[in-house]
Amino acid sequence: MEIDNRKEEIAQYIGKKVFELRKTNKLSREQFAEKTNLSSNYIYEIEKGNSVPGCIALIDICNYFEIAPSTLLGKYLDKNMYTASELIHTNYQKLSSYDKKLIIDMINLLANR
Repeated sequence: MEIDNRKEEIAQYIGKKVFELRKTNKLSREQFAEKTNLSSNYIYEIEKGNSVPGCIALIDICNYFEIAPSTLLGKYLDKNMYTASELIHTNYQKLSSYDKKLIIDMINLLANR
């Protein structure tokens, strides 16, 4: 695959993921821009697949949604690159507050036995 085609494919994939996350969280582009310190035009370009987010933008997006970068990049990462902490973090975010407390209590119990 040519580099330009690969870059375009990755941009489309990340853009779709960012758009889905934003919509799932019921945020307008402007609200999301304000919360991430990114411009709404830049978010538009990312979501349309016209731009690949830079490192700082990627960090800001992941921090806002409390997701691991692999959530946005996973399809393009070598499966061996996933770490246990990324997998735990990604799945932890899907839990209810009650279940999160249970997990933390279990970790503390196991760590202190």
